[in-house]
Amino acid sequence: MVFSGLLDRDLLRRRRWSVVVAVAIVLLALVESVNAVVAPSRAPTEKDWAAAAAKVRAGFRPGDLIVAAPAWADPLMRLQLGDLVPMPVAGRMDSARYGRVWEISQRGARAADTAGGTVAEFSRHGALGVKRWEKRAAQVTFDLLTEWHRAEVSVVTPAQAEVPCAATHDGFQCLGGASLKPELLEIDTTLRNGLAVNPVERETLVLVFADVLLGRELTVASGLHNVWLRKAGDGKVHMRVLVDGRELGAVEATSQSGWALRSFDTAALAGQSGKVRFEITTDKSNARHFGFAAEARNP
Repeated sequence: MVFSGLLDRDLLRRRRWSVVVAVAIVLLALVESVNAVVAPSRAPTEKDWAAAAAKVRAGFRPGDLIVAAPAWADPLMRLQLGDLVPMPVAGRMDSARYGRVWEISQRGARAADTAGGTVAEFSRHGALGVKRWEKRAAQVTFDLLTEWHRAEVSVVTPAQAEVPCAATHDGFQCLGGASLKPELLEIDTTLRNGLAVNPVERETLVLVFADVLLGRELTVASGLHNVWLRKAGDGKVHMRVLVDGRELGAVEATSQSGWALRSFDTAALAGQSGKVRFEITTDKSNARHFGFAAEARNP
């Protein structure tokens, strides 16, 4: 009798859990079904996008930045406002230099480019919201990507010989196959303007800017180009950053690191001209296409 009672209680508990699981599955199915019906009605229409774009155009000033939130809506934003987002802006290193940011958002999303800003203006256009954010804009004292042609480029061989690279019409070609040139890159599934570097194992590619007007920080952004090559290789690219012979630090790019930004403190040298040197190496050069950009600036 006691044993039978225990079995009955255990069976009852199992049945209760089965009922709970079944109810949870039914509720989940209902939620997904309702979402499938309701979601399209919450999506912005062409009319919403046209109205939001008109609002931005009416207040746009040269030097403003336009972004979409969530980020996956960026192609829809460019369909309406692409002429105001040229490639140097679309492939920007970051948004630090922009003091006015127009954000077209939906479903409460916020773009990372608006961080540190305050809302100066807001309007609603159907399912879309338009906000004009204002923030302190960084003063760029030297853009190493724009001034790439002023660089001295060389490779240090395994025998420690430093061999100058040959300048071409669009970049530099180095001994052993290493190369460097400005290029539009795909890093972390986003377009980025950067210096494209094909490093070679056992060699160090050296990039020197002899006369850089320094600000309070030197910001470097880097990553690996091409989603298919990121899957094909597993090597690391390492880059040392030096100013006037003193190492500020280093950055490292892997298949998982994305577009990584790092700011180095140069406050002690702000307002002075210095020699900025980058030393790039890799442990495995197969499918490693490295890209980076850098700015000296006052945040």
